[in-house]
Amino acid sequence: MMTAASRIFAVWFDGWAPRAAAAAHGIPADTPFALTQRGQIFMSGDAAAYWGVRAGQRIREAQAACPSLVLLPYDIDADYRAFERTFAVIDAVVPGGQVLKPGLCALRGRGATRYYGGEQQAAEAVLTELREAGLSGARIGIAEGIFPAEMAARRAEYEGVLNVPADRTARFVASIPLRDVPDEALAAQRPLLQRLGVHTMGDYARLTEDQVRDRFGTGAVRLHRLANGDDPRLVDPTTVSTRHEVRKAFEPPLDRVEQIAFTLRADIDALASQLAQDDKVMVSIRISLCGEDGGESERSWSHPRFFRAHDVVDRLRWQVQGEQPGGAALTSAIASVCIRAEAVDDRSNYDEGLWGDGVDARIDRSLTRVQSMVGHAGVCTLEAVGGRMLRERQRFVPWGERRTDERADDRPWPGAQTGLPPTLVFEKPFGVAVLDVEGNVAAVSERGALRAPLSALRLNGRVLPLRGWAGPWGVESRWWDPRAHRRVQRFQAIDAEGTAWLLTLESGRWTAEARYD
Repeated sequence: MMTAASRIFAVWFDGWAPRAAAAAHGIPADTPFALTQRGQIFMSGDAAAYWGVRAGQRIREAQAACPSLVLLPYDIDADYRAFERTFAVIDAVVPGGQVLKPGLCALRGRGATRYYGGEQQAAEAVLTELREAGLSGARIGIAEGIFPAEMAARRAEYEGVLNVPADRTARFVASIPLRDVPDEALAAQRPLLQRLGVHTMGDYARLTEDQVRDRFGTGAVRLHRLANGDDPRLVDPTTVSTRHEVRKAFEPPLDRVEQIAFTLRADIDALASQLAQDDKVMVSIRISLCGEDGGESERSWSHPRFFRAHDVVDRLRWQVQGEQPGGAALTSAIASVCIRAEAVDDRSNYDEGLWGDGVDARIDRSLTRVQSMVGHAGVCTLEAVGGRMLRERQRFVPWGERRTDERADDRPWPGAQTGLPPTLVFEKPFGVAVLDVEGNVAAVSERGALRAPLSALRLNGRVLPLRGWAGPWGVESRWWDPRAHRRVQRFQAIDAEGTAWLLTLESGRWTAEARYD
Protein backbone atom coordinates (compact mmCIF):
# COMPACT_ATOMS: atom_id res chain seq x y z
CA MET A 1 0.00 0.00 0.00
CA MET A 2 1.33 3.45 -0.92
CA THR A 3 1.78 6.03 1.80
CA ALA A 4 2.54 9.71 1.95
CA ALA A 5 6.21 8.81 1.99
CA SER A 6 5.87 7.25 -1.49
CA ARG A 7 4.80 10.50 -3.17
CA ILE A 8 7.56 11.31 -5.63
CA PHE A 9 8.40 14.49 -7.54
CA ALA A 10 10.09 13.88 -10.90
CA VAL A 11 11.83 16.83 -12.58
CA TRP A 12 12.43 16.33 -16.31
CA PHE A 13 14.05 18.52 -18.97
CA ASP A 14 12.84 17.66 -22.47
CA GLY A 15 15.76 17.38 -24.91
CA TRP A 16 18.34 17.89 -22.19
CA ALA A 17 21.33 16.14 -23.80
CA PRO A 18 21.50 18.08 -27.12
CA ARG A 19 20.79 21.41 -25.40
CA ALA A 20 23.53 20.82 -22.83
CA ALA A 21 26.03 19.66 -25.46
CA ALA A 22 25.25 22.59 -27.77
CA ALA A 23 25.72 25.04 -24.91
CA ALA A 24 29.03 23.41 -23.93
CA HIS A 25 30.38 23.66 -27.50
CA GLY A 26 28.97 27.11 -28.21
CA ILE A 27 26.59 25.96 -30.95
CA PRO A 28 23.75 28.45 -31.59
CA ALA A 29 20.25 27.28 -30.73
CA ASP A 30 19.01 27.72 -34.32
CA THR A 31 21.72 25.44 -35.74
CA PRO A 32 20.57 21.90 -36.67
CA PHE A 33 22.44 19.75 -34.17
CA ALA A 34 22.36 16.12 -33.06
CA LEU A 35 24.29 13.68 -30.91
CA THR A 36 25.44 10.31 -32.27
CA GLN A 37 26.04 6.93 -30.67
CA ARG A 38 27.02 3.64 -32.34
CA GLY A 39 26.56 5.04 -35.83
CA GLN A 40 23.04 6.33 -35.16
CA ILE A 41 21.36 9.51 -34.00
CA PHE A 42 21.11 9.37 -30.22
CA MET A 43 19.11 12.59 -29.80
CA SER A 44 18.47 15.68 -31.89
CA GLY A 45 17.87 19.32 -31.07
CA ASP A 46 14.71 21.23 -31.97
CA ALA A 47 16.20 22.74 -35.14
CA ALA A 48 17.33 19.31 -36.40
CA ALA A 49 13.99 17.76 -35.51
CA TYR A 50 12.30 20.37 -37.73
CA TRP A 51 14.24 18.90 -40.68
CA GLY A 52 13.13 15.35 -39.82
CA VAL A 53 16.17 14.22 -37.87
CA ARG A 54 15.10 11.81 -35.13
CA ALA A 55 16.60 9.36 -32.67
CA GLY A 56 17.48 5.94 -34.11
CA GLN A 57 18.20 7.20 -37.63
CA ARG A 58 21.41 6.21 -39.36
CA ILE A 59 23.82 9.11 -39.68
CA ARG A 60 23.64 9.07 -43.49
CA GLU A 61 19.85 9.24 -43.42
CA ALA A 62 19.97 12.18 -41.01
CA GLN A 63 22.52 14.01 -43.16
CA ALA A 64 20.40 13.37 -46.23
CA ALA A 65 17.42 14.95 -44.46
CA CYS A 66 19.50 17.93 -43.25
CA PRO A 67 22.80 18.50 -45.13
CA SER A 68 23.86 21.28 -42.70
CA LEU A 69 23.45 19.00 -39.67
CA VAL A 70 26.16 19.40 -37.01
CA LEU A 71 27.06 16.11 -35.33
CA LEU A 72 28.89 15.34 -32.09
CA PRO A 73 29.40 11.99 -30.35
CA TYR A 74 27.36 11.59 -27.18
CA ASP A 75 29.53 11.79 -24.05
CA ILE A 76 27.62 10.49 -21.03
CA ASP A 77 30.30 11.73 -18.60
CA ALA A 78 30.02 15.27 -19.93
CA ASP A 79 26.23 14.96 -19.79
CA TYR A 80 26.31 14.04 -16.09
CA ARG A 81 28.70 16.88 -15.35
CA ALA A 82 26.48 19.34 -17.18
CA PHE A 83 23.42 18.22 -15.22
CA GLU A 84 25.26 18.52 -11.92
CA ARG A 85 24.81 22.31 -11.74
CA THR A 86 21.10 22.01 -12.45
CA PHE A 87 20.65 19.26 -9.88
CA ALA A 88 22.50 21.39 -7.28
CA VAL A 89 19.88 24.12 -7.76
CA ILE A 90 17.05 21.60 -7.30
CA ASP A 91 18.74 19.99 -4.30
CA ALA A 92 18.99 23.38 -2.60
CA VAL A 93 15.16 23.64 -2.70
CA VAL A 94 14.29 19.98 -2.00
CA PRO A 95 17.28 18.15 -0.48
CA GLY A 96 17.81 14.42 -0.73
CA GLY A 97 16.94 13.92 -4.42
CA GLN A 98 18.39 11.35 -6.80
CA VAL A 99 19.74 11.81 -10.32
CA LEU A 100 18.14 9.06 -12.41
CA LYS A 101 19.95 10.13 -15.56
CA PRO A 102 21.04 13.43 -17.10
CA GLY A 103 17.95 15.63 -17.44
CA LEU A 104 15.84 13.59 -14.99
CA CYS A 105 15.85 13.44 -11.19
CA ALA A 106 13.48 12.20 -8.48
CA LEU A 107 12.67 13.94 -5.20
CA ARG A 108 10.98 12.65 -2.07
CA GLY A 109 7.73 14.54 -1.67
CA ARG A 110 6.91 14.15 2.00
CA GLY A 111 9.36 16.66 3.48
CA ALA A 112 8.94 19.18 0.68
CA THR A 113 5.15 19.06 0.96
CA ARG A 114 5.27 19.75 4.68
CA TYR A 115 7.84 22.53 4.36
CA TYR A 116 6.17 24.44 1.52
CA GLY A 117 2.60 23.75 2.60
CA GLY A 118 1.53 21.50 -0.28
CA GLU A 119 2.69 19.56 -3.32
CA GLN A 120 1.81 22.29 -5.81
CA GLN A 121 3.62 24.91 -3.72
CA ALA A 122 6.74 22.74 -3.47
CA ALA A 123 6.78 22.14 -7.23
CA GLU A 124 6.36 25.86 -7.94
CA ALA A 125 9.26 26.61 -5.58
CA VAL A 126 11.51 24.30 -7.63
CA LEU A 127 10.43 25.88 -10.94
CA THR A 128 10.92 29.40 -9.57
CA GLU A 129 14.43 28.60 -8.34
CA LEU A 130 15.35 27.08 -11.70
CA ARG A 131 14.08 30.12 -13.61
CA GLU A 132 16.00 32.49 -11.34
CA ALA A 133 19.15 30.44 -12.02
CA GLY A 134 18.61 30.82 -15.78
CA LEU A 135 17.59 27.17 -16.26
CA SER A 136 14.41 26.83 -18.30
CA GLY A 137 12.34 24.00 -19.69
CA ALA A 138 11.69 21.93 -16.57
CA ARG A 139 8.54 19.86 -16.21
CA ILE A 140 7.46 18.31 -12.91
CA GLY A 141 5.33 15.23 -12.33
CA ILE A 142 3.97 14.17 -8.94
CA ALA A 143 2.66 10.65 -8.37
CA GLU A 144 2.91 7.46 -6.30
CA GLY A 145 6.30 5.97 -7.17
CA ILE A 146 9.20 6.90 -9.42
CA PHE A 147 7.89 5.52 -12.72
CA PRO A 148 4.42 7.16 -12.57
CA ALA A 149 6.05 10.45 -11.50
CA GLU A 150 8.48 10.31 -14.43
CA MET A 151 5.66 9.66 -16.91
CA ALA A 152 3.65 12.50 -15.36
CA ALA A 153 6.61 14.85 -15.82
CA ARG A 154 6.93 13.82 -19.47
CA ARG A 155 3.25 14.63 -20.03
CA ALA A 156 3.31 17.93 -18.14
CA GLU A 157 3.25 21.26 -19.94
CA TYR A 158 6.38 23.31 -20.55
CA GLU A 159 7.53 24.54 -17.11
CA GLY A 160 4.31 23.12 -15.70
CA VAL A 161 3.24 20.60 -13.07
CA LEU A 162 1.13 17.48 -13.51
CA ASN A 163 -0.11 16.09 -10.20
CA VAL A 164 -1.60 12.58 -10.31
CA PRO A 165 -3.78 11.83 -7.23
CA ALA A 166 -3.00 8.62 -5.37
CA ASP A 167 -6.32 6.96 -6.25
CA ARG A 168 -5.83 7.65 -9.98
CA THR A 169 -2.24 6.43 -10.36
CA ALA A 170 -3.13 3.01 -11.77
CA ARG A 171 -5.59 4.53 -14.27
CA PHE A 172 -3.03 7.15 -15.31
CA VAL A 173 -0.28 4.57 -15.97
CA ALA A 174 -2.69 2.31 -17.87
CA SER A 175 -3.64 5.18 -20.23
CA ILE A 176 -0.06 5.99 -21.31
CA PRO A 177 0.58 5.07 -24.98
CA LEU A 178 3.53 2.73 -25.46
CA ARG A 179 5.03 5.13 -28.00
CA ASP A 180 5.56 7.63 -25.17
CA VAL A 181 7.44 5.21 -22.91
CA PRO A 182 11.24 5.74 -23.16
CA ASP A 183 12.35 2.12 -22.88
CA GLU A 184 15.13 0.71 -25.08
CA ALA A 185 13.96 -2.89 -24.61
CA LEU A 186 10.57 -1.91 -26.01
CA ALA A 187 11.72 0.23 -28.93
CA ALA A 188 12.24 -2.59 -31.43
CA GLN A 189 8.98 -4.31 -30.41
CA ARG A 190 6.59 -1.38 -30.84
CA PRO A 191 5.55 -2.23 -34.45
CA LEU A 192 4.76 -5.82 -33.47
CA LEU A 193 2.85 -4.70 -30.38
CA GLN A 194 0.77 -2.34 -32.48
CA ARG A 195 -0.13 -5.18 -34.88
CA LEU A 196 -1.13 -7.27 -31.85
CA GLY A 197 -3.44 -4.49 -30.67
CA VAL A 198 -1.27 -3.56 -27.67
CA HIS A 199 -1.20 0.23 -27.71
CA THR A 200 -1.14 1.37 -24.07
CA MET A 201 0.52 0.41 -20.81
CA GLY A 202 -2.80 -1.03 -19.69
CA ASP A 203 -2.86 -3.36 -22.71
CA TYR A 204 0.75 -4.31 -21.98
CA ALA A 205 -0.03 -5.03 -18.31
CA ARG A 206 -2.77 -7.49 -19.29
CA LEU A 207 -0.18 -9.74 -20.94
CA THR A 208 1.29 -12.38 -18.64
CA GLU A 209 4.89 -12.11 -17.54
CA ASP A 210 5.72 -15.43 -19.22
CA GLN A 211 4.31 -14.16 -22.52
CA VAL A 212 6.41 -11.01 -22.33
CA ARG A 213 9.57 -12.92 -21.40
CA ASP A 214 9.16 -15.59 -24.08
CA ARG A 215 8.30 -13.17 -26.90
CA PHE A 216 10.27 -10.02 -26.10
CA GLY A 217 13.07 -11.19 -23.80
CA THR A 218 13.98 -10.58 -20.17
CA GLY A 219 14.68 -6.89 -20.80
CA ALA A 220 10.96 -6.25 -21.38
CA VAL A 221 9.90 -7.92 -18.10
CA ARG A 222 10.93 -4.89 -16.07
CA LEU A 223 8.60 -2.62 -18.03
CA HIS A 224 5.81 -5.17 -17.69
CA ARG A 225 6.21 -5.10 -13.92
CA LEU A 226 6.17 -1.31 -13.94
CA ALA A 227 2.97 -1.43 -15.96
CA ASN A 228 1.46 -3.57 -13.19
CA GLY A 229 2.54 -1.13 -10.47
CA ASP A 230 5.49 -3.23 -9.28
CA ASP A 231 8.19 -0.58 -8.83
CA PRO A 232 10.29 -1.30 -5.69
CA ARG A 233 12.64 1.64 -6.24
CA LEU A 234 13.03 4.30 -3.58
CA VAL A 235 14.75 7.65 -3.94
CA ASP A 236 18.42 7.06 -3.13
CA PRO A 237 19.91 10.52 -2.44
CA THR A 238 22.70 11.61 -4.75
CA THR A 239 25.24 13.10 -2.37
CA VAL A 240 28.38 13.29 -4.46
CA SER A 241 29.62 15.01 -7.56
CA THR A 242 29.37 12.68 -10.53
CA ARG A 243 32.78 13.83 -11.75
CA HIS A 244 34.34 11.66 -9.04
CA GLU A 245 34.23 8.51 -11.11
CA VAL A 246 36.20 6.28 -13.44
CA ARG A 247 34.71 4.85 -16.63
CA LYS A 248 36.53 2.49 -18.96
CA ALA A 249 35.33 0.46 -21.94
CA PHE A 250 37.42 -2.51 -23.13
CA GLU A 251 37.71 -3.37 -26.81
CA PRO A 252 38.01 -6.29 -27.02
CA PRO A 253 36.42 -7.23 -23.67
CA LEU A 254 38.82 -8.52 -21.03
CA ASP A 255 38.45 -11.94 -19.40
CA ARG A 256 41.20 -11.84 -16.75
CA VAL A 257 40.89 -10.20 -13.34
CA GLU A 258 44.48 -8.99 -13.27
CA GLN A 259 44.14 -7.48 -16.76
CA ILE A 260 41.14 -5.44 -15.65
CA ALA A 261 42.79 -4.33 -12.40
CA PHE A 262 46.04 -3.35 -14.16
CA THR A 263 44.21 -1.40 -16.88
CA LEU A 264 42.23 0.63 -14.35
CA ARG A 265 44.96 1.16 -11.75
CA ALA A 266 46.24 4.44 -13.25
CA ASP A 267 42.70 5.86 -13.51
CA ILE A 268 41.94 4.86 -9.91
CA ASP A 269 45.15 6.54 -8.75
CA ALA A 270 44.13 9.69 -10.64
CA LEU A 271 40.68 9.60 -8.96
CA ALA A 272 42.27 9.30 -5.52
CA SER A 273 44.66 12.18 -6.32
CA GLN A 274 41.79 14.34 -7.55
CA LEU A 275 39.88 13.79 -4.30
CA ALA A 276 43.01 14.51 -2.29
CA GLN A 277 43.40 17.84 -4.08
CA ASP A 278 39.84 18.66 -3.06
CA ASP A 279 40.63 17.60 0.55
CA LYS A 280 38.09 14.80 0.27
CA VAL A 281 38.13 11.06 0.87
CA MET A 282 35.89 8.27 -0.40
CA VAL A 283 33.89 6.48 2.27
CA SER A 284 31.57 4.61 -0.12
CA ILE A 285 31.98 3.57 -3.75
CA ARG A 286 29.77 1.93 -6.35
CA ILE A 287 31.25 -0.44 -8.94
CA SER A 288 29.25 -1.25 -12.08
CA LEU A 289 30.37 -4.02 -14.44
CA CYS A 290 28.94 -4.71 -17.88
CA GLY A 291 29.67 -8.12 -19.37
CA GLU A 292 30.17 -9.02 -23.01
CA ASP A 293 26.93 -11.05 -22.87
CA GLY A 294 24.95 -7.99 -21.70
CA GLY A 295 24.84 -8.99 -18.04
CA GLU A 296 25.38 -6.32 -15.41
CA SER A 297 26.75 -6.36 -11.87
CA GLU A 298 26.37 -3.31 -9.62
CA ARG A 299 27.34 -3.10 -5.98
CA SER A 300 28.05 -0.50 -3.31
CA TRP A 301 31.11 -0.92 -1.09
CA SER A 302 31.92 0.88 2.14
CA HIS A 303 35.11 1.10 4.19
CA PRO A 304 35.73 1.16 7.97
CA ARG A 305 37.65 4.43 7.46
CA PHE A 306 38.11 5.59 3.86
CA PHE A 307 39.17 4.17 0.51
CA ARG A 308 42.70 4.47 -0.80
CA ALA A 309 43.56 3.54 -4.37
CA HIS A 310 44.65 -0.01 -3.49
CA ASP A 311 41.38 -0.53 -1.53
CA VAL A 312 39.36 0.34 -4.64
CA VAL A 313 41.43 -2.10 -6.72
CA ASP A 314 40.78 -4.85 -4.15
CA ARG A 315 37.01 -4.26 -4.27
CA LEU A 316 37.11 -4.30 -8.06
CA ARG A 317 38.89 -7.68 -8.01
CA TRP A 318 36.42 -9.14 -5.53
CA GLN A 319 33.41 -8.03 -7.53
CA VAL A 320 34.83 -9.27 -10.84
CA GLN A 321 35.68 -12.72 -9.52
CA GLY A 322 32.58 -13.01 -7.34
CA GLU A 323 32.85 -15.30 -4.35
CA GLN A 324 35.70 -17.40 -5.81
CA PRO A 325 38.85 -16.43 -3.89
CA GLY A 326 42.06 -16.54 -5.88
CA GLY A 327 40.30 -17.10 -9.21
CA ALA A 328 41.37 -15.16 -12.30
CA ALA A 329 39.35 -16.49 -15.23
CA LEU A 330 35.81 -15.13 -15.70
CA THR A 331 32.71 -16.82 -17.06
CA SER A 332 31.91 -13.70 -19.13
CA ALA A 333 34.37 -11.12 -20.42
CA ILE A 334 33.97 -7.58 -19.05
CA ALA A 335 33.13 -4.94 -21.65
CA SER A 336 33.07 -1.85 -19.41
CA VAL A 337 33.62 -0.76 -15.82
CA CYS A 338 32.37 2.29 -13.91
CA ILE A 339 33.72 3.13 -10.44
CA ARG A 340 31.96 6.04 -8.74
CA ALA A 341 32.62 7.71 -5.42
CA GLU A 342 29.14 7.32 -3.97
CA ALA A 343 29.83 9.23 -0.75
CA VAL A 344 32.75 11.49 0.15
CA ASP A 345 33.75 13.28 3.32
CA ASP A 346 36.19 15.96 4.38
CA ARG A 347 39.71 14.63 4.84
CA SER A 348 40.02 16.64 8.06
CA ASN A 349 37.61 14.20 9.72
CA TYR A 350 40.14 11.41 9.18
CA ASP A 351 43.37 13.18 10.10
CA GLU A 352 45.59 11.43 12.63
CA GLY A 353 45.03 12.41 16.24
CA LEU A 354 47.68 13.49 18.69
CA TRP A 355 48.83 9.91 19.22
CA GLY A 356 48.18 8.79 15.63
CA ASP A 357 45.87 6.09 14.35
CA GLY A 358 48.40 3.48 13.37
CA VAL A 359 46.70 0.66 15.24
CA ASP A 360 43.45 1.02 13.27
CA ALA A 361 45.36 1.27 10.00
CA ARG A 362 47.36 -1.87 10.78
CA ILE A 363 44.20 -3.80 11.69
CA ASP A 364 42.53 -2.74 8.47
CA ARG A 365 45.56 -3.68 6.36
CA SER A 366 45.85 -7.06 8.05
CA LEU A 367 42.19 -7.96 7.66
CA THR A 368 42.13 -6.72 4.08
CA ARG A 369 45.17 -8.88 3.29
CA VAL A 370 43.40 -11.92 4.71
CA GLN A 371 40.28 -11.06 2.67
CA SER A 372 42.34 -11.00 -0.51
CA MET A 373 43.37 -14.61 0.23
CA VAL A 374 40.12 -16.15 1.50
CA GLY A 375 37.54 -13.97 -0.27
CA HIS A 376 35.43 -10.98 0.66
CA ALA A 377 33.00 -12.98 2.82
CA GLY A 378 35.80 -14.87 4.58
CA VAL A 379 36.45 -12.15 7.19
CA CYS A 380 33.34 -10.99 9.02
CA THR A 381 32.27 -9.02 12.06
CA LEU A 382 29.08 -9.41 14.09
CA GLU A 383 26.38 -6.79 13.88
CA ALA A 384 23.13 -6.45 15.80
CA VAL A 385 19.94 -6.45 13.71
CA GLY A 386 16.24 -6.73 14.35
CA GLY A 387 14.41 -9.95 15.11
CA ARG A 388 12.32 -11.86 17.62
CA MET A 389 14.64 -14.69 18.66
CA LEU A 390 18.09 -13.82 19.97
CA ARG A 391 19.89 -15.87 17.32
CA GLU A 392 18.09 -13.87 14.63
CA ARG A 393 19.33 -10.58 16.05
CA GLN A 394 22.94 -11.04 15.01
CA ARG A 395 24.42 -11.14 11.54
CA PHE A 396 27.88 -11.69 10.10
CA VAL A 397 28.93 -8.77 7.92
CA PRO A 398 32.05 -8.90 5.70
CA TRP A 399 34.79 -6.61 6.95
CA GLY A 400 34.35 -3.13 5.52
CA GLU A 401 30.76 -3.63 4.38
CA ARG A 402 27.92 -1.50 5.73
CA ARG A 403 24.55 -2.68 6.91
CA THR A 404 22.15 -3.84 4.24
CA ASP A 405 19.00 -3.05 6.25
CA GLU A 406 19.38 0.18 8.19
CA ARG A 407 15.77 0.03 9.40
CA ALA A 408 15.82 -3.48 10.90
CA ASP A 409 16.11 -2.31 14.51
CA ASP A 410 13.31 0.22 14.06
CA ARG A 411 10.61 -2.37 13.40
CA PRO A 412 8.25 -3.25 16.24
CA TRP A 413 9.13 -7.02 16.25
CA PRO A 414 6.22 -8.10 18.51
CA GLY A 415 7.36 -10.83 20.89
CA ALA A 416 11.02 -9.79 20.87
CA GLN A 417 12.80 -9.77 24.21
CA THR A 418 13.26 -6.34 25.75
CA GLY A 419 15.42 -5.09 28.58
CA LEU A 420 18.89 -6.34 29.48
CA PRO A 421 19.96 -9.05 26.99
CA PRO A 422 21.77 -12.25 28.03
CA THR A 423 25.56 -12.21 27.97
CA LEU A 424 25.86 -15.55 26.13
CA VAL A 425 23.62 -16.63 23.25
CA PHE A 426 24.17 -20.24 22.24
CA GLU A 427 24.87 -20.75 18.56
CA LYS A 428 22.95 -24.03 18.75
CA PRO A 429 20.42 -24.14 21.62
CA PHE A 430 20.70 -27.44 23.46
CA GLY A 431 17.92 -29.53 24.85
CA VAL A 432 16.96 -29.41 28.54
CA ALA A 433 14.00 -30.57 30.58
CA VAL A 434 11.99 -28.26 32.81
CA LEU A 435 9.94 -30.02 35.46
CA ASP A 436 6.85 -28.72 37.20
CA VAL A 437 5.85 -29.14 40.84
CA GLU A 438 4.14 -32.45 39.99
CA GLY A 439 7.37 -33.91 38.59
CA ASN A 440 6.21 -33.85 34.97
CA VAL A 441 7.79 -32.02 32.05
CA ALA A 442 6.25 -28.56 32.18
CA ALA A 443 3.69 -27.74 29.50
CA VAL A 444 1.72 -24.72 28.32
CA SER A 445 -1.97 -24.73 27.36
CA GLU A 446 -3.35 -23.52 24.04
CA ARG A 447 -4.11 -20.19 25.70
CA GLY A 448 -0.44 -19.75 26.70
CA ALA A 449 -0.83 -20.54 30.42
CA LEU A 450 1.33 -22.98 32.42
CA ARG A 451 -0.47 -26.13 33.47
CA ALA A 452 1.58 -26.22 36.72
CA PRO A 453 4.30 -23.99 38.24
CA LEU A 454 7.95 -24.69 37.36
CA SER A 455 10.06 -26.52 39.91
CA ALA A 456 13.39 -27.83 38.56
CA LEU A 457 15.74 -27.83 35.57
CA ARG A 458 17.28 -31.08 34.32
CA LEU A 459 20.57 -30.27 32.62
CA ASN A 460 23.36 -32.69 31.57
CA GLY A 461 21.95 -35.43 33.78
CA ARG A 462 21.66 -33.17 36.83
CA VAL A 463 18.43 -31.93 38.37
CA LEU A 464 18.76 -28.39 39.72
CA PRO A 465 15.89 -26.88 41.72
CA LEU A 466 14.75 -23.47 40.52
CA ARG A 467 15.07 -20.57 42.92
CA GLY A 468 12.84 -18.39 40.78
CA TRP A 469 11.31 -18.09 37.33
CA ALA A 470 9.19 -15.76 35.16
CA GLY A 471 7.05 -16.27 32.09
CA PRO A 472 5.75 -17.43 29.78
CA TRP A 473 6.08 -14.81 27.04
CA GLY A 474 4.57 -16.02 23.80
CA VAL A 475 6.17 -15.45 20.41
CA GLU A 476 4.02 -16.24 17.37
CA SER A 477 5.45 -15.42 13.94
CA ARG A 478 4.26 -15.88 10.35
CA TRP A 479 0.92 -17.33 11.42
CA TRP A 480 -0.35 -16.94 7.86
CA ASP A 481 2.29 -19.34 6.45
CA PRO A 482 1.78 -22.99 7.53
CA ARG A 483 5.35 -23.91 6.62
CA ALA A 484 7.09 -21.03 8.41
CA HIS A 485 4.67 -20.62 11.32
CA ARG A 486 6.37 -20.66 14.75
CA ARG A 487 4.84 -20.59 18.22
CA VAL A 488 7.39 -20.28 21.01
CA GLN A 489 7.04 -19.73 24.76
CA ARG A 490 9.97 -18.10 26.57
CA PHE A 491 10.91 -18.24 30.26
CA GLN A 492 13.59 -16.81 32.51
CA ALA A 493 14.76 -19.00 35.37
CA ILE A 494 17.46 -19.08 38.09
CA ASP A 495 18.74 -22.47 39.24
CA ALA A 496 20.01 -23.42 42.68
CA GLU A 497 23.61 -22.54 41.72
CA GLY A 498 22.61 -18.95 40.88
CA THR A 499 22.86 -19.30 37.08
CA ALA A 500 20.14 -17.48 35.13
CA TRP A 501 18.80 -19.02 31.93
CA LEU A 502 16.61 -17.99 29.03
CA LEU A 503 14.54 -21.07 28.19
CA THR A 504 12.20 -21.74 25.27
CA LEU A 505 9.39 -24.20 24.75
CA GLU A 506 8.40 -25.02 21.17
CA SER A 507 6.32 -27.98 19.99
CA GLY A 508 6.70 -29.64 23.39
CA ARG A 509 10.51 -29.42 23.39
CA TRP A 510 12.48 -27.39 25.94
CA THR A 511 15.80 -25.75 24.98
CA ALA A 512 18.26 -23.33 26.57
CA GLU A 513 18.57 -20.33 24.26
CA ALA A 514 20.91 -18.14 26.31
CA ARG A 515 22.56 -17.68 29.69
CA TYR A 516 22.91 -14.65 31.97
CA ASP A 517 26.35 -14.38 33.62
